[in-house]
Amino acid sequence: MIDWNTDGHGNIRASTVVGWNTAIDETGELFLRIEFSADPDLENVSALQFRLTAQQAMQIAERLTNTYRQSSTASERPDQSLLLTSQGRPAP
Repeated sequence: MIDWNTDGHGNIRASTVVGWNTAIDETGELFLRIEFSADPDLENVSALQFRLTAQQAMQIAERLTNTYRQSSTASERPDQSLLLTSQGRPAP
């Protein structure tokens, strides 16, 4: 099981995404670059670059879309607090 990194209060620790870019090469490989900052002032920016299969890219896009839709529905019901999570794993 994949666990989220949390702080001493149990809150998920996360950096702010400040930018991203995608690319595809002549072989059809997909690349994703995510720029992020852990600083509140967003001055110290780092980046990670990933190579994705087409299937992984589609799964990530679908999962982000579905999670957003679920969170929009949940926010319409303020009496229910909900943390929506989803895990991506390589297809067999």
